[in-house]
Amino acid sequence: MIALSRFLEKMLKALVIVANAAMLLLVFGQVITRYVFGWTPHFGEELARYLFVWVVFLSLPLVARYGGHMCIETLTSRVKGATLKTLNILADIFSIAFLSIMVWNGVRMVMLADFQTSPAMMIPMSWVYVVIPFGCGVMLLYVLGNLVRVLKTPAAELK
Repeated sequence: MIALSRFLEKMLKALVIVANAAMLLLVFGQVITRYVFGWTPHFGEELARYLFVWVVFLSLPLVARYGGHMCIETLTSRVKGATLKTLNILADIFSIAFLSIMVWNGVRMVMLADFQTSPAMMIPMSWVYVVIPFGCGVMLLYVLGNLVRVLKTPAAELK
């Protein structure tokens, strides 16, 4: 499980870097071609928008891996021990429920969008949406791993 987690983390980091770089170059190219040459490539804006969606959903698991998502710190910073452990377990259970719904409906959306094509690039929209169940599925694995860690850790040792 640890080897899979490390592999996924490296793959996600590489994909996010490449997608961010491509998005930056596309938007920069759009601005240059619009103001210097008076025309823009028809696919640039659409591809940049889709890359942004991919960056968001590929970054979600990375942020979850390092515990960087929002939490109500005014509450968790004031409690310790068994109460903190209970709050962490509840947060993970709610996250698991939400992510399971996202994966399930994301898969359904990919299957429904297989028959649609994007207006400018003419690619199947399922290629755009496939990142939703993938990103949420990887995040689900990380949240499950965190839940197991919290359950194994004695309440007095939680921070």
